[in-house]
Amino acid sequence: MRSVLDYWIMTLAPSTNAVSQQTRRNPSQAPRLLHRLHFFAGIICAPLIFIAALTGLVYAFSPTIESISNQEMLTVSKSASDTALPVREQVSIAQELHPDLDLSGVRLGDDSSTTRVLFADETLAESTVRAVFVDPYTGEITGDTTQYGSSAALPFRQWVSQGHRMLWLGEPGRIYSELAASWLGVLAVGGFALLWLRNKKPGRLRKMVRTGGRGRVKTYRRHAALGTVAGLGFVFLTFTGLTWSTYAGSNITDLRTQLNWTQPSVNASLTAAPQVDMHDEHAGHHMHMESATSGSGSIDLVAATAISELRTPLTITPPAQDGLAWTATENRDAYRFTTDTIAVDGDTGMLTNRLNSTDWPLAAQASAWLIQLHMGTLFGLPNQVVLGLLAASIIVMIGLGYWMLWQHRPREGWPSAPKRAGFEKPTWGTIALGVVVIAYGLLAPLFAVSLLVFIGLSLGVRFISRMSGRADTSN
Repeated sequence: MRSVLDYWIMTLAPSTNAVSQQTRRNPSQAPRLLHRLHFFAGIICAPLIFIAALTGLVYAFSPTIESISNQEMLTVSKSASDTALPVREQVSIAQELHPDLDLSGVRLGDDSSTTRVLFADETLAESTVRAVFVDPYTGEITGDTTQYGSSAALPFRQWVSQGHRMLWLGEPGRIYSELAASWLGVLAVGGFALLWLRNKKPGRLRKMVRTGGRGRVKTYRRHAALGTVAGLGFVFLTFTGLTWSTYAGSNITDLRTQLNWTQPSVNASLTAAPQVDMHDEHAGHHMHMESATSGSGSIDLVAATAISELRTPLTITPPAQDGLAWTATENRDAYRFTTDTIAVDGDTGMLTNRLNSTDWPLAAQASAWLIQLHMGTLFGLPNQVVLGLLAASIIVMIGLGYWMLWQHRPREGWPSAPKRAGFEKPTWGTIALGVVVIAYGLLAPLFAVSLLVFIGLSLGVRFISRMSGRADTSN
């Protein structure tokens, strides 16, 4: 039985014999390169993609799980005679629990929702705030927990999100998810291209989705058919997932900025700054809370304007400094394609500015929709079901791929790999493939680095193979 080292030498080392000379201008050079890339990337990167798919399967349904498991905290019963307490009074009730924390916002829902009073807490992780849930009719506190990010995720969804994004390992763990996301798209596109080239007309697409046969052929066809059907979804997960990554995400942000595809901000400046006694030692630190409860800067005026101008759920946010207005923004919600924002003078309740989502650049609007699709919030439960099916498809695809490899093993030794392309004169197809790979590598640096490592390994094994061959000859 051949050793593991012998197998990798045979499969990784580029061919240098006469076969290479005969195929210098072979038009199948690019498909052979693509096949080997798909083969080895599938083996090496599949575990990372499997973990991302497994955590993604839970993440897909986390919004629904969150709403069901926290129903008593999130919802209230309202009778016809019930009247909501002033928002300022609800904030004061919540402040009694955390008198040392500054108000960072208030999330107002519909008649059956509790009010979330949000506080900035330096002891919490980045993008996380303290959230106190208040019954708007009785003033009863129904919950005291944390809220994460613009999606207003509660602890369970935040925990699942951290596992999906960074495997609960902090910032270093984001490397895993970025590698998984970047290679998922490559495998999906590469696999589809190989199937397209392998199946000739007529009836090409029909051949690509057939599942019959026996043994390894049946496994291969199921793997190929599932990839054909779900491949576009895999590409969608790749590019939307990369927006949250460390390195590719930074490049995507820079690109969007250069192309003016970013989400604009509402102008919150005021012509006259509110008067604050800066000699008061607490004026700066507690300005938000004072403006929320004082008569001169009533949060009730802001809330009334926000409710009349926007749709609930919405979040009103106090100004970060003097001379700025309060802002109110519609929260993301199922089947909501716009999230408009207004600026409101806290002293008068007058609307000072408005920014509608329809005024954003079209690419910025599309980016927001795609991100919500990835998070499973744009179309509610149906959205989550589709994401769950995509995650399950990835898991099944990986299982079929490994099973196909096992079925392909000879009675002795290790499974054979796709044919080596060797150092041949590149064809136009190979040049085009190289350009696409380089362009994608510039966008996704971790993909480029891992690909270079693979190429270096291939060259290293080739060197070992040549040295071993010379040693055998000399003996």
